[in-house]
Amino acid sequence: MSDSGMTPTEVQRIRDLLNEQAKPLGMYSPEETLEGETAVGELRRRGASAGEDDLQLYSLVAEDGVLYWREGVGLPAAGGARRRGGRGWGGGEIVDQRKFFRLGRSEIASYLEDLDRKLTPNFGKLRRLKDNGRLVNVKKPAVAGRILLFVHGTFSNNDKVLQDLKAAPQNAGAKLLADATGHYDEVLTYDHPTLGVTPMLNALDLARLFQESRADVDVVTHSRGGLVTRWWLEALDPVPRQRRAVLVGSPLGGTSLAAPDKIRNGLDLMANLGNVLAAGTAMIPFMQVAAGLLRLTSSVTSLVANTPAVDAAVALVPGLAGQSRVENNAELNRLRESLRKPAPEYFVVRSDYRPEDVGWKFWKVFADWKQRAANLAADHLVFDAENDLVVDTSSMSEFGSQPFVSDDTHMLDFGTSHTVYHTNYFSQAQTVEFLRRSLGIP
Repeated sequence: MSDSGMTPTEVQRIRDLLNEQAKPLGMYSPEETLEGETAVGELRRRGASAGEDDLQLYSLVAEDGVLYWREGVGLPAAGGARRRGGRGWGGGEIVDQRKFFRLGRSEIASYLEDLDRKLTPNFGKLRRLKDNGRLVNVKKPAVAGRILLFVHGTFSNNDKVLQDLKAAPQNAGAKLLADATGHYDEVLTYDHPTLGVTPMLNALDLARLFQESRADVDVVTHSRGGLVTRWWLEALDPVPRQRRAVLVGSPLGGTSLAAPDKIRNGLDLMANLGNVLAAGTAMIPFMQVAAGLLRLTSSVTSLVANTPAVDAAVALVPGLAGQSRVENNAELNRLRESLRKPAPEYFVVRSDYRPEDVGWKFWKVFADWKQRAANLAADHLVFDAENDLVVDTSSMSEFGSQPFVSDDTHMLDFGTSHTVYHTNYFSQAQTVEFLRRSLGIP
């Protein structure tokens, strides 16, 4: 094993993953020549940088088993070109490199929409879960009765949520879904864009879909979907109806992963998550998300730029800005106010993840907040308290002025867990049982 801390097989797997997930986003290997690109050889002869024709190059560098994005490593500089497998600036070895053209300001919105469509192919649609387990499109929900609605989270879709439920032990999730289709008049899913649109606007779209329905609604939601759900149920749904929601790993007080001062480290964290979760059918394609956001943010500012410049980059991604864990988040601050009385009945599922697997070295770099308390090196930390790798644990029950009763009836708290993290809540037997009990599904 080299200084990278990775075997040749692991390195090749990461390269294959980037070819699969980054290339469709316009991020290519250095060996490929792009239309309109100044040849690298010509740049070297002129002593120029790639930035002269808006060409960017980033390297994914592995150091002691941890992946980091580094800007410009490998393009002409003192010492000449660097190739994959060579030394990266700051130590470690280059695993892979990606070059891409900087996005123009007028291209950012369409780029976000394209990325949203890749992550959430059915966004904007309501779908109904049939008795045979298939999802079919519907234009509107039932006018009356009782409806169970699934709302997915950031970078994901409801197919992944239902897939994870069906992966729960002893077929418990599949049984829950089958029982739910008999218990409710309709079981629906709502897919929505999570990058180019704020949670509040997602909720507005959802409210319009339900404006002619008087049905009582139960919601099961994951991650950022909890913000969409709260905006809808508390602020944008004028219909008199009974409302309940189970919020699973939801950043009600925002997530540090979307905070401007953490976005650089957050992109590194997501690359590592994409690596370790790549072998399974992960709910979120983290490597693709990391690559996509890397291209967007680096089109606006350098990853080593000052904070105001990075603030501007995050602001260009409304779906992230709307859940950024900062004091001046206007949307979250308004959501913290009591918007509807009586409030919907809420249930919360949360976890504080601490792995036992020594192979997850990246966790200590990006998520082990206790190293800061111990005055150890904490330059790469994304979180400063308990977290599930994506959302701060305390944020998952931050309802602001809304009182939340955190008893065993209304909260499933996995506590400090070696197994439960942000993208596998629904495959846990305890989560399935909590959903059944909270929603009264026999």
